[in-house]
Order: sequence, then structure tokens, then C-alpha cells
Amino acid sequence: MDQPARHRGPVRLPHPDDLALTFVGAYQGMSLLANALRDPEIMTGEGNRLIRWLDALPERGQRGGSDPCCR
Repeated sequence: MDQPARHRGPVRLPHPDDLALTFVGAYQGMSLLANALRDPEIMTGEGNRLIRWLDALPERGQRGGSDPCCR
């Protein structure tokens, strides 16, 4: 999990290691499902969902966001 942690750069989010694990798990899961089901649209749909999730994360010190682990 060091790789996502190194690439988060100056962004300050609460629980960054947990968020990195969630992101990598979701990406690996959508990749596995897209391959197993031979449906590349899974990558598109779930990729868009991950982008919305990332955009909804609050910055450190801010309240809100849609992810309960960040409140």
C-alpha cells in the first residue's frame, strides 16, 4: 500500500491509508469482474463511480463528503 500513499502528494485527507486501500480494492475488483465477465463497460461504469467518490472526499479539516470513514 506504499505506492498509493506515495502518489497522494500534497492532498491532505483523513485516513489516507484506508482510502488508498479502498481505492486499490475497488479498482482491482472492477478489473477482475470486467475480465471474468468479458464486459469492458464495467471498467467504464465503475471507473466513473470511483471518480465521483474521489471528488466527494473532503479535505482534512473540512466536514462532509459522502464517505463515512472521512467524517
